Amino acid sequence: MKWTDHPWQRAPFETRSIADPFLGPPEVPFSFSDQNPEPGPEPTDFYTTHPPLLYPANADQATREQMLEAFLNGKNWGIEDARDFTRRLRIDLHREPRYSRQIFERLLARSDPDLTEAIAFLDDPFLNTRGSGNYAAAVETFVRSKTKRGKRTAVLNAINRALELGLISTDEICLIITALPNIIVERNKTLGSWDHKALLKHYRAMWKAIGSCNILGYHDLDRKIVDAWLGELLRTRSFRFAEELILETHDADSRSQWPSALVQAWLETMEGDSETSLPFPDKIFSQLDVNSAADCVIRVTEALASSSADRASRNQLLERWRDCLSNAEVISTVAKSQVWFDFPLPYVQTQTKHAPPEPFNSTPDHFATLASANAWPIHRAHSARATDRPIYSLLNLYETVTQDTRGTFFPNFMRELHDLDLPYNSLLLLALNKKGKTSIAKTTRKTLEQLETSQLSLAEVWTNPSIYKGIQRLFHTTFDQMFHRMNLTNPDTVEEILSLVRSGDSKNIWPILRLLNNNTPFKVSLHKAWQPIPHPDEKVLVRYHPGPRNSRCPDPHAAVNLINQLAVALSCCKHLTPCQSFRMVHWLYVYLRRHGGPVDPEFVRALYHAGVVRYRRDGRRISPTQYEYILWIVGKFESSEVVEELTSRPQIGESRLDWR
Repeated sequence: MKWTDHPWQRAPFETRSIADPFLGPPEVPFSFSDQNPEPGPEPTDFYTTHPPLLYPANADQATREQMLEAFLNGKNWGIEDARDFTRRLRIDLHREPRYSRQIFERLLARSDPDLTEAIAFLDDPFLNTRGSGNYAAAVETFVRSKTKRGKRTAVLNAINRALELGLISTDEICLIITALPNIIVERNKTLGSWDHKALLKHYRAMWKAIGSCNILGYHDLDRKIVDAWLGELLRTRSFRFAEELILETHDADSRSQWPSALVQAWLETMEGDSETSLPFPDKIFSQLDVNSAADCVIRVTEALASSSADRASRNQLLERWRDCLSNAEVISTVAKSQVWFDFPLPYVQTQTKHAPPEPFNSTPDHFATLASANAWPIHRAHSARATDRPIYSLLNLYETVTQDTRGTFFPNFMRELHDLDLPYNSLLLLALNKKGKTSIAKTTRKTLEQLETSQLSLAEVWTNPSIYKGIQRLFHTTFDQMFHRMNLTNPDTVEEILSLVRSGDSKNIWPILRLLNNNTPFKVSLHKAWQPIPHPDEKVLVRYHPGPRNSRCPDPHAAVNLINQLAVALSCCKHLTPCQSFRMVHWLYVYLRRHGGPVDPEFVRALYHAGVVRYRRDGRRISPTQYEYILWIVGKFESSEVVEELTSRPQIGESRLDWR
């Protein structure tokens, strides 16, 4: 509080600067309230329990302290005696306030049932000097021992009178504020724990006294006082008073933490305190400037999202906060604040070209703010909303921060959602909507919801064609990376794939075919298999020594061999109908031809078995077009004798070629 260094604050009395050579009794001070003063009575000597003291003119500091201590050890002295005695010793209480504190502590230690002398001392501007800390000392007396309510109230009223005149320093006010809750009352309980209403009443009286000051007001309060006071009010859950104090002392040029601290404390005690209700923070938003209100939204969401509490409690608080924002009537105004568009991004501009993008967890304020923005009622209207612009700006900001240039926006966005572990808030759907896609299928909506809540993984999505098609474009980079990491020519992987094909149905087999179709390194390797592996009997000069293979560089011959084995397994799979079997083997044939892979006789025989032999076994009719098409393929990759043998009618007593 700026209650210091003002001319009106100086004491109306000054010590005598000219020494009386005889140290006679002091003259009666001039009365400022009487225009025609009459001569006062002659001063009398002090009547104390100790013998009369002599006052040497050249007494040093130590001697004066001894004489003052001897005087205070007496019993029958009052504040008038103390005033005159300090004058005779030429002690300037304004320059040496420790003597004022010494006198006051002796008054408090005396057995005065009503503390009359102590209260009169506090009201005396000559004895109770600035910097002595007497007001705080009076309250500390109540903290050390129990005192009757009447005596305590009388002293606190004296403090309020001093506050009204602006006589108490900033540090002393802070001490008083923090000491009041610790005053001992009934049953050795403190005032803060025993009588919350009485504590709040004392705080209100102090607040009213400060507001009644004609020179300085609420806006002149020092930040130390405001911080100390709000800390005590939030600790005692006096939210209404804390709200009033924040609004009266708020500075629009500063970004105070107290509005957000108040809202957060209110959220944590909303269920247990009948004083709290959902519209409560709306008053703060409506009476603070829009930038401070927006800053409050950001701070609260950040604090809740990064809370160390258990997941259930944290998400419960976030859901309360979302409901609160949804019911606030001034959020549309808060959304227009420039705070949403003024995030500093110096580190984005200074990063090198080849530096990896900084993870979004390093800027939790941006992402938590985005969560806050989406907490507003954005799904209630089809027309443009006030929150659309900041939300779109924050999405663009996220792309800038992550330096997303590879189409990885949605995978990164979903990963950050999972890392923050926020409750479901339709953020993926919101991002897709703001990216320009207005028509979203119901299946896609449900899939995005399951992905956001971790009920579904991308590894499970690609196994379901219906939902894979809806989001493949959004997460294509992640799917590609996932497929590229799989080495399909690894012996263990090959055995697992073949086992699944032999025992699975079409629902289990199509994801494998989709995996082949999306594995780019595997597809690229197929055309390299045209170079045959020389047989040892050929004794060629250059032997085939395959180098180290991995998912990025699979073995071409192993890749073609996997296709052939898949074709054989599909053509003989008992869990597939002849139609399904032929369709899948034919898909492999088209796959091989499209990517330049060689078609071996083994593959052709599997195609004939699936499309002709199995149809005949099951008594199904083979369409002429399908039959001619299969024979045409067989003719391309088998000898004419084989084709003639397949097309000729069987003769009695002769065997014929049968690919079963």
